[in-house]
Amino acid sequence: MISRRLCLFAFMGLLAVLGCAKFELKAESGFAMPWNGFLEQAGSGKTDLLDRSNFRAYFIPTAGYEFFQEHLIEVSIIHFSVNSSLEATGTESLITYESMFRQDVLSITYGYVLPVLDRFSLQLGVQGRLLFKQIDLTGSEQYSRKMTDFGFGPAADIKLKMNDQVFVALEVATGLGKGNGFIDFYAGLHFEGPFYYVRAGSRYWSLTNSFDGDRLFLSFVSLGAQFCAYF
Repeated sequence: MISRRLCLFAFMGLLAVLGCAKFELKAESGFAMPWNGFLEQAGSGKTDLLDRSNFRAYFIPTAGYEFFQEHLIEVSIIHFSVNSSLEATGTESLITYESMFRQDVLSITYGYVLPVLDRFSLQLGVQGRLLFKQIDLTGSEQYSRKMTDFGFGPAADIKLKMNDQVFVALEVATGLGKGNGFIDFYAGLHFEGPFYYVRAGSRYWSLTNSFDGDRLFLSFVSLGAQFCAYF
């Protein structure tokens, strides 16, 4: 009898939460440009990893759940890979090599939505990222490594109101883990609809790794758009 009552109370509580909930589906797509990237090996100097002219398309799907109009949980899956053909500089003979970088990310964000002010709204929270990375060098340079990292840190979403439909949007997330870190910054225009919003802007993201005396750094700049529908 007690277990039945507990199940009934739990079910009623779940219905209450769902009644105050809002689901969202979001997608971001665009083109990413490699900005800077190198591998620094102990005693071997730096090896360039990225060709800036190698633009890549990207797509980021996100599912979100907002409840009580204050708490938001978002889950994103990010897949990105880039291949570059490079030449080593500062050498007497021509040295050419191929670079391949691949990253798969599972990102979970919790945000607390603060009360909306006249021209300003703010969402503060935390973000955790589970990252699966692989880097390979072939040709004159030889290197191969796979990494699995977890980074955790603060996240914020800021909107500055221009009129009832148009806002300036800023997204910031940064995190640290054991021997790794990431920075993700987005700035653009936010267009508010009745059950959706659209954002168009630029994103900068970078990552670092330190392992066995080696250091990896990669950064990208992207131009793209977001579409989010909530129901």
